[in-house]
Amino acid sequence: MNQLKMTLLTISSLRFCLKKQVLNKLFYLLFLVPITSVADFHATLTGTTNNIGRWFTKSDNGFALLANIDYEHTSGLYAGTSVSNIDYENNESKGKAAHVEIIPYLGWSYKLTDAWRVDTQWSRYLFDGNVFGHAADYNEFYLFLHYKDIFSGRISFAEDYYNLGAYSIDYELTGRYPFTDALEFSASFGYSQTKAALGSDYPYWNAGFTYSYKIISLDFRYMDATETSINEVVAEKKHELYDPPLIDSTFVFSVSMGF
Repeated sequence: MNQLKMTLLTISSLRFCLKKQVLNKLFYLLFLVPITSVADFHATLTGTTNNIGRWFTKSDNGFALLANIDYEHTSGLYAGTSVSNIDYENNESKGKAAHVEIIPYLGWSYKLTDAWRVDTQWSRYLFDGNVFGHAADYNEFYLFLHYKDIFSGRISFAEDYYNLGAYSIDYELTGRYPFTDALEFSASFGYSQTKAALGSDYPYWNAGFTYSYKIISLDFRYMDATETSINEVVAEKKHELYDPPLIDSTFVFSVSMGF
């Protein structure tokens, strides 16, 4: 009788183990495989001689390290986060001055044709301290239009730019020309409509070369910007809260690793 009980217990245990293995395999096939097959993760680490934000330097014309992780689904939805060190010139603050910028973002990419694609994106700019003496977290909304890998257009809107109580709109066009599979020339022309927030608008542009080899990219770029449409009264008042230095004939070299 004991022998029979042992035999039955052994058979029951084997059936449980086999059932567990089958369930685990089904779980893997039903859940894990679809997730990995329809999603794509990317990560980039960049070292640059200057952390440029359109028309101004975020790192006081010094070295900066930028990291980005990105998740993209085949449905077109994507999300990610960028992190970089910042050091605004004369960023005096009653509290802790900001030295880290974190930008989580969420977007959707839609393929119009084989050549054209449109993207929409929301970004939240977060800082680990104050920017020129005040909390400066804000939202920005983007609309992109891409033609193959040759041309991109972008318009963005921030309803409360750097938490200054006024909006900003930014426009930018980018063109690219590949000389080889590894070497590419690109140039961007932009216009920051920030007169309501800062008392001035800022045209800016850059041009340079990017060389890529496996997971490494080298970028050498010339950048410049000017100040226009100045409202002296608004500028004097707003620059007490936000006054980053304008870039002026700046060369920037960057090294990136992508995974």
